[in-house]
Amino acid sequence: MAAGVCVALSVCVCVCAAFNLDTSFPLIKTGGDGSLFGLSVALHQDLKTDRYLLLVGAPREKAEPKVPAERTGGVYSCPITADQSDCRRMALIDPDLNTSEDLVEDMWLGVSVASQGRPGGRVLACGHRFVKLYGTSKLRHMIGQCYLRGNDLQYNVSDQNWQNPEQTCSHLGDASEEAMCSMGISAFITQTEVIVGSPGSYEWQGNVHVSWMNPEDDFDTRKTSLPKMDRRSIYIGYSVTQARRLLSEEEETIVTGAPKDSKEDARGSVLLALKRSGQLAIQQTLRGEQMGSYFGNAVATADLNSDGWSDLLVGAPFYFQRQQEAGGAVYVYMNTRGSIESEPSVVLRGPAGSAFGMSVAAAGDVNQDGFQDFAVGAPFHESGTVMIWTGSSQGVSTEPSQVVQGSRVSPGFRTFGYSLSAGLDVDGNRYPDLLVGSLDDTVALLRSRPVIHLNKTLRVSPDVVDMNLCDFCIQVEACFSYTFSSGETSRRDNITVHFTITADVTSLKPRLRFPDGSRVFSGYLSMPKRACHTLSVGLQTPIRDQVEPLVFSLNVSLHQKLPKKRNSVQDLRHFPVLSQPPRPIRTQIQIQKACGDDNHCHSNLQMKAQFTDENQKPFMEQNGSQLLFYNDSVKRLFLEVNVSNTPSPGRLAEDAHNAVLTVSIPPSLVYSAVQTQEGSSVDCSVQDQVVQCELGNPFKSNQKVQVFIKFQTSEISLDTRDVQSRLQLSTLSEQTDLSPLLVSMLVDYSLQTSLALIHPPGPAFFSGHVIGESAMRKTEDVGSLLLFTLQVHLYGKPLGHLGNLAVEFDWPKETSNGKWLLYLTEIRVDGVSEPQCAPPGVINPLRLTRSQEDKERTRRSLEEEEEEEEEEEQQQRRRIPPVSHLQGRRKKSYMLDCLHGASCVTFACPLIDMNNSATLNVRLRLWNSTMMEDYIDARGVTVRGRVTLKLNTSKPTVHIESHSSEVEFHIYPEAGLQADSGAPLWIMVVSVLAGLLLLALICLLLWKCGFFRRARTRELYEAKTQKAHMKSQPSESQRLTEEL
Repeated sequence: MAAGVCVALSVCVCVCAAFNLDTSFPLIKTGGDGSLFGLSVALHQDLKTDRYLLLVGAPREKAEPKVPAERTGGVYSCPITADQSDCRRMALIDPDLNTSEDLVEDMWLGVSVASQGRPGGRVLACGHRFVKLYGTSKLRHMIGQCYLRGNDLQYNVSDQNWQNPEQTCSHLGDASEEAMCSMGISAFITQTEVIVGSPGSYEWQGNVHVSWMNPEDDFDTRKTSLPKMDRRSIYIGYSVTQARRLLSEEEETIVTGAPKDSKEDARGSVLLALKRSGQLAIQQTLRGEQMGSYFGNAVATADLNSDGWSDLLVGAPFYFQRQQEAGGAVYVYMNTRGSIESEPSVVLRGPAGSAFGMSVAAAGDVNQDGFQDFAVGAPFHESGTVMIWTGSSQGVSTEPSQVVQGSRVSPGFRTFGYSLSAGLDVDGNRYPDLLVGSLDDTVALLRSRPVIHLNKTLRVSPDVVDMNLCDFCIQVEACFSYTFSSGETSRRDNITVHFTITADVTSLKPRLRFPDGSRVFSGYLSMPKRACHTLSVGLQTPIRDQVEPLVFSLNVSLHQKLPKKRNSVQDLRHFPVLSQPPRPIRTQIQIQKACGDDNHCHSNLQMKAQFTDENQKPFMEQNGSQLLFYNDSVKRLFLEVNVSNTPSPGRLAEDAHNAVLTVSIPPSLVYSAVQTQEGSSVDCSVQDQVVQCELGNPFKSNQKVQVFIKFQTSEISLDTRDVQSRLQLSTLSEQTDLSPLLVSMLVDYSLQTSLALIHPPGPAFFSGHVIGESAMRKTEDVGSLLLFTLQVHLYGKPLGHLGNLAVEFDWPKETSNGKWLLYLTEIRVDGVSEPQCAPPGVINPLRLTRSQEDKERTRRSLEEEEEEEEEEEQQQRRRIPPVSHLQGRRKKSYMLDCLHGASCVTFACPLIDMNNSATLNVRLRLWNSTMMEDYIDARGVTVRGRVTLKLNTSKPTVHIESHSSEVEFHIYPEAGLQADSGAPLWIMVVSVLAGLLLLALICLLLWKCGFFRRARTRELYEAKTQKAHMKSQPSESQRLTEEL
């Protein structure tokens, strides 16, 4: 609703919400089983006896004796007694009725019941299913029937103009008119009019019939009703009421509900009509907001804001909203001087499935606060619930002032709140009461308790107490008075209060005591005989806190003893309720202090703080903050705090009572001790990571104190970015600028690490032939095997999730001309989660098969490998030719590093999850072919690489000192290779020339000796023939000679 306020109620109440509608002494009345005793209810006053009765409709009650029917329904009158079964049935149906015309079987007599009130006092009861038999075919026309009886519930002949009314609906004709009007489903009676609803008129369009009686002329009557509007099945007349000052200041307004209006959306409507020349004229129509909500099921009027105009209440019990779990609604339309807005001012919504708004009744001024109240029934919420709303100058409150559950009233209730009647004071205590009906054949009368306004005062004297002169010198006086909200006064001692006075209520350690030694006094006081009570209070010496005032508190409640026997009607005037929940009142006095004439101490506490080292030397500052360069050698530090209470311009420095310094212990530090100046009265204690130092009580004017708080640094970790401590000064003296001081110090954490080459590589040798890269299959094809071992140490706590160390290699992978130099085959890391370091493209990039030697070395233990490496190094050293041997044969020694002669690659081996140490075993091969091609003339080649320890972390305050180590590889040619190819070039040229000369001399000598002279051919063949005859085979040397 755009113009209103929606209030969703979540009523989950285990006990009745407390106000003045009494649930301790309900009056219960019961009817016959299945009679629906309680479907309708009304409060009635007997004007002769001035007693009140409860009128209860039971529309399914059996017929009275002699009435020609089995079940007709009935109406009962019940006295205001504690007897649950003393209700008497009203005689309404004439036993001598003409059964050929009138059919009373199942007429639902009692579906509605109403009392006229003063001065007429008549009673109206209706049964909407009364049938008239029409015509020769005996057509059953359900026109309904209403009965009027006098104030004594009897038929009075002298009042027959009222008690024998003409038939409202004509049974003549067909159903398109009013032959099926079902008159009486709703009814209302005033001093001059009887108003009944007939929802069956005009094919269930419905109608409202108003019969006016002239109180001065019994024969002057008038009838008015709504015209036929050709609007079928909208149920006009389902509910009905009449109110003055609703739409008109002079005329009464008829209000009726049509819960199925209209045909398009069935949202329901409420019609407001005025009487105009023989018929009712509709002035305004209010529409419901939801289809099927049955808007208009119940209507009521009350002046909720006491502006003299009636406000309108409309129930829609079948409204629902799943998201808010709401079920049922009541729409409140506040009247603005005769104008009702089309949108409600407030919408109240009940719990889901509760049928909230099934019944709505004006309750009168229940609490006598000058504003009318109303009640709403939610019969299907748990055992049934009735809620009371109080009016106010602002209209309707957003929450009910009281919630009553049926199970708290009587265990027999299941649909408590199905019908309501209110507005009459049946027990004479000037507070209107409430009659609640149900579908459980049970009704309950809930009477209202008187409401009192309780006034209380608490006086304490003297205003200032001198501790040295006081012995129970403090006087406390508590006084009480009350008035009824109804304005009634009483001199009877029927009001008793239970009061409690607490001395020094704000202090944890009491400084005051009553004569019994306690600081709490409780007592009872009955009024009006005793209105005040006086007590003496003494001081608990010695008093440490002299600044805080001495506060006294007074709590009070009504003391009522409820009777155990409840078989009689209790007089509720003895059980009033308070108009407001009791709230404590307080007052205070001061203790005399040496702080000027005003007895208020104004201190001027000031504080400075900084961190210092063990020698109490402040740490250096950087960008306005102290800086701690932390390593494992820093074992402890101090927090220096200086506090003073000295005057400053415009500020006094009077005594600071209960001066306390509170220091929070940083999570990264461990409290050790407190050091103060000699003779200082500072007393410190530790609790829950807080150091609390009492500086003095009082900490006098012009006093200064210096405090050193010692901490151990054992909890500083790599994750510690800073050290912070919050310091707070407090005092009971008056000082408003005591803000906390935050002292912080950045932590620069330096890791203690080391990187060592524990096993350097031995010498390597090259020899043999040049093998192309494509011809290599195994790692041993590359060249000689080299090994070295690195060891990394971390002193202190592991890095954990903060990062990791890494060993970075500047590795001479190739020569400067792009040829392979040192070929890495494996890097094994021990002491980390990843045992193999395998940066891409660095380890065995040619994917050569590892040789058997490499595999065996992998399987061996570190100790065995170290022993074998030492033995191999010794053998290699023996293979190194002495320097004197090399002199004169080699011209060069080569040095290759990342800057000269070698091309390096940089890669890193992260040490993941390393604790305190890790070992890197590096295996590589010397590229033999490169050495044979480019360094065949070398006396020796030294190849140099570099390893560096790095830190990988996102914490800017954690760092390490740089550690680097050079790894040198000494490479030599094999010794044999040196003898064959190590001579100088000129020697080789001279040798060749000498050889040629020697060959020429030999040839000359052979020629001179005839070695080159040939034999004759014939002789040669003869010799061969002779040998052939001898069958001898020539030797190999002979054969060669012959061929020559």
